[in-house]
Order: sequence, then structure tokens, then C-alpha cells
Amino acid sequence: MLWLGTILLLIYTVNGQGDSRCVSLGGSDGNCGSQDECSSYLSLIEQKNEPSVKPLFNTTLGDELLNYVSRCCESASSKSVFPTEEECGFSEPSGPANDLQRRGAWPWFAAIGTRAEGRFQALCGGSLITRRHVLTVAHCAQFFKDTIYVRLGDYHLTSTDEANHIELVALNHTDPGYNIATHRDDISIITLERDVVFSDYIRPVCLPFNYRSEDFLDKRLAVVGYGITILGGKPSELPIAAVLNVVDLGTCQRNYMQVELPHRIILTDSQMCAGGSSGDSCTGDSGGPLNYYDINTRRFYIAGIVSFGYRCGLADFPGVYTRVGAYLHWIENTLNNSI
Repeated sequence: MLWLGTILLLIYTVNGQGDSRCVSLGGSDGNCGSQDECSSYLSLIEQKNEPSVKPLFNTTLGDELLNYVSRCCESASSKSVFPTEEECGFSEPSGPANDLQRRGAWPWFAAIGTRAEGRFQALCGGSLITRRHVLTVAHCAQFFKDTIYVRLGDYHLTSTDEANHIELVALNHTDPGYNIATHRDDISIITLERDVVFSDYIRPVCLPFNYRSEDFLDKRLAVVGYGITILGGKPSELPIAAVLNVVDLGTCQRNYMQVELPHRIILTDSQMCAGGSSGDSCTGDSGGPLNYYDINTRRFYIAGIVSFGYRCGLADFPGVYTRVGAYLHWIENTLNNSI
């Protein structure tokens, strides 16, 4: 299990073999330091009573770990906010691998919402991209007037007996200058109150660094969300995934020009279109990921983010997505400045 590997890594790093150099909890080069100097260790300790992490400390090794004087801290030169490819973009199947609705199929998927009368209410989706950051759309993040809550590792939104989910408060969010009239730059990064510990049900999606200019035309990608499945229906309590075809941007633009909307829609190469009558995202899916599976790396990459559309499931009006590859420089600059 993941927690066993984590504790063995920690034991290895703090023993040090008489050398101040070591391998940190994050897997990068580090140096031995005191307990209060190691952010990765402190983050783990903060979560030691959560169901998904607690088993780690209920062992002899876990007890010994708590009593070590020094820990392995990431050195400033090696510290990176981004996960490695070994950490991102894969899921541990709890059912057939081709079952897109199975529990744990999308461990990076986040439900973003609010609390009313003590109950969580999901309003849009997002994707975990680091231990502390969730990628979503700006029109979702800007909607909230009060506290934003982010749930990870969830499956059934109304179930109270799930041991693998966590709910965190968003500290802040930022976007590159979202324009509500044109839907341009509809992307946002939410910073969580603390780091999360990766597990079978909580891990990041890979960012598409190898697909910066890829339009994914004619490829089939999977969108996931808690949105409605029919117009006028209720939001789903389970994450629903649908496989969509990517549509040519020019064709998508011409079709949207025929619709009378409050503002004229001019699509750019920072956007992409996918879906139609055979499958589509809909109300409540905003911010959710459009996932591309690379059969060579066997990893999922976030190609797009649900932005807007015209009704749902119409053949000539696919959903419009923010193309993540167009914003990688902004994402890198934003997150590197957060270290």
C-alpha cells in the first residue's frame, strides 16, 4: 500500500548513514534538518489522524518515525512544486480498467463547492495538479463570495461513510485575467490550506508539458464531472465520465456564430471544442478535466477544462474547453512563485 512505501522512504531518509545528504519525502535531494524545518514531514504529521493516513502511524515503524530527532528536508535547489511523472496521471483500479465510472478512476478530480446547513454542495469541478493546487475555471472560482471548499478522494457526494476523502478550505485563487464577456482566459489555480498526501484515491493529473501546442483533433478524450445528465435534471451524486471526440475549432466557431448570445463568441487557439449529441459536458461540470490518455506513458494528461457551451448534447454545438497547453507558462510561473 502507498502509506507503507511512504514510511519506508521516511525511515531511509532520516537514517542518513552519517551523511547530511538524503532523499526527501518528495523524492528529491535534500539535507538532514530538524522536524520543524521539513515542510513535507510536517504536512504528513498534520494529517496523521485522517482515515487515509492514520494506518501509517499505527505501526512500530510509524511510532519510531515520530521519535526521530531529524528529518530529510528538500534543499532549495531541488525543491519543485510539480509532481513527478511517477506520481501523476494514473489510477489504481477497484474494478475493470475500462470502467470509467468506477471508484478511484479519477483520483485527481476535485469537487469544488460551498457548505449550507452543514452539508457540502458541489458547484463545479477541478483537478489536483500538485500537493496543494487545484486547476479549475475562473468563472467558477470568481463565483464564490464566501469560503470555497474543495473535496478530494470523494466518490458519492452524499455518503458519510467514505474513509478516503478529505475536505479542505481554499486559501486563495488566481487567474490570468479572465474576461466574463468573451470567456477568454477561463482558467484559475486554487491554493489549498495545506498539502495533501497522495494515495490510491488522491493523486494529481499530469500537466501536458509534451503537448503544449497539441489540438488533440479527432482524438477521444474523457470528461468527468458531477453535472446534470439531461437538461432540467438534477446534478449527479456520483462522478460521471463521458468519452468525447475533439471537434475542429474552425467548425466549432462557425456554428457558434449562428447562435444569438449576449456576447459574440470568438474562439482562439487557447480553447478547444469537444463533444456533441453522442456525449457532452453540461451544467455543473464547469472546471472539470478533459483527460487525454497516452498509451505510451500510460498516464492521463489534462488537455482541457470545461468552460462553457450552448445548451447540452447538441450535435452542432460541442462544449468549449480551455486548452491547458496554452497556459503552461502561466501555470509554471504562478506555481514556481508560490514556493
